Amino acid sequence: MAPFKYGMIVDGENYCPRPELARQFSKLVAAGLNVVVQGERRMGKTSFVRETIRAMRGMELVYIDLYCVKSIEEFCRRAVAAVADLDRSAGFLRRTAQLIANLRPVLTIDRDTGVPQLTVDSKSANSVASLEDVMDMISVHSRKRRLCVVFDEFQDVLELADSDVLLARLRAKIQFQNKIPHIFLGSVRNRMHEIFDSPKSPFFKSATSFSVGSIAADDFKHFLTERFKVARRKVSDAALDRILAISDGISGDVQELCETIWLATDTGAAIGDAEINAGLRLVFAREEKAFGPTLSRLTSIQAAVLKGLARSTDIKPFSGEFMSECGIRNVGTVTRALSRLSSDEIIYEYAGSWHFTNPFFREWLKTT
Repeated sequence: MAPFKYGMIVDGENYCPRPELARQFSKLVAAGLNVVVQGERRMGKTSFVRETIRAMRGMELVYIDLYCVKSIEEFCRRAVAAVADLDRSAGFLRRTAQLIANLRPVLTIDRDTGVPQLTVDSKSANSVASLEDVMDMISVHSRKRRLCVVFDEFQDVLELADSDVLLARLRAKIQFQNKIPHIFLGSVRNRMHEIFDSPKSPFFKSATSFSVGSIAADDFKHFLTERFKVARRKVSDAALDRILAISDGISGDVQELCETIWLATDTGAAIGDAEINAGLRLVFAREEKAFGPTLSRLTSIQAAVLKGLARSTDIKPFSGEFMSECGIRNVGTVTRALSRLSSDEIIYEYAGSWHFTNPFFREWLKTT
């Protein structure tokens, strides 16, 4: 089995703990607050939230994944399935079915696993009123259980028809569920701002903001060292520093690079620069088909700015040194190039500096 996991929700030995961040987050959840959790792509937000809540004594997780949700019926179906995951006993599922009778629930037994399943009728569940019934059902269950409701990829509700009405009605229900902490997950650079920061939104200032960034370097290095031990490889502190730097501290990208290093080396190997470079070449082989077309779509000036950022993110793009290296004469040209690269989500600005959405693209550009 691969010792490094990415692109999926992880737990157990595959999860790198964040003790201080977990302590801060669990205090908000224990206080019954609604929280909007934001962070860049592949930072491990979902795994962090799930593992932290599961570690809280007496707290039960209702995890509703809204990724690419296409209809209210699908929203309701996923929410009902999340509640059913709390307790698969026939008695609990029958009580749940009674609470959403208007949705014409169907209780069946999975032929392969023998586990009871609860589903809802697609026609009966395709209205905002149906979603209100589901939220009311969760509220009733919370009288006997200490629940925490997590909405993952919450920004995707904006793609639903009449999303403004849906958000208003959902907010109306949530504000009366003051004993249930509701957690909303999404990316910093997506439409979560539109939901929680716009005065026009029903959810404006309705949740405490909480950021999940890079894992503390010492914690991550300890975790990676142990995973390399499982893989029967040795890794130096200097090698780990380089791995974290290349991956920009992004959890999923760190794990992907470590996985390719593992694939490129033999049992007993000591991980150094040569082994890291071999791992990078495997990453490039996987992603080069996307890197090339992305670069070819850019103008010569946009490509020059992008390559300039790849060479050194420490240099300010509006400095004379940077513009001279890129062959650009005025600030306006750089501004327009950065705007295009940002709107295409190739780069993003954070804490006063520019970062690549995919740090491996930055490394690949250094080789072109």
